[in-house]
Amino acid sequence: MRHPVSAFVVEYFYWVFIGVLVVNLLQRKYKREVLKKRAATLYVAVAVFAFYIYAYGVIHFNVSDLLLLPYVAVVATLFAVYRRVLFPFAYRCKSCRQPLDFNRILYSDSNLCSGCAEKEASAADGA
Repeated sequence: MRHPVSAFVVEYFYWVFIGVLVVNLLQRKYKREVLKKRAATLYVAVAVFAFYIYAYGVIHFNVSDLLLLPYVAVVATLFAVYRRVLFPFAYRCKSCRQPLDFNRILYSDSNLCSGCAEKEASAADGA
């Protein structure tokens, strides 16, 4: 096989792209609570799909898999620079540091546990 890396990407990254889009579609149910995280999953889906297309182009034009490295370098740099926008998912509550449940990780922009979110909401209502 002449393109082992590109062939792997073309075979499996389409399903990664579909998986990220499914998460993005599930986030629609929460509308205003998850705007940042929904945008982040969409950006990641675009990067995964672009990598898939790039790998397909490497196979189609019969060039070396080494041409995947510039794409990976550019995307890694962009992800490092914009990591706060692209990865807003926290695993611990930003207030009390308790582990967040799966729904809070994916579907709440506040990154607060349910107890801290209720305290914050009651404090906002009382102010």
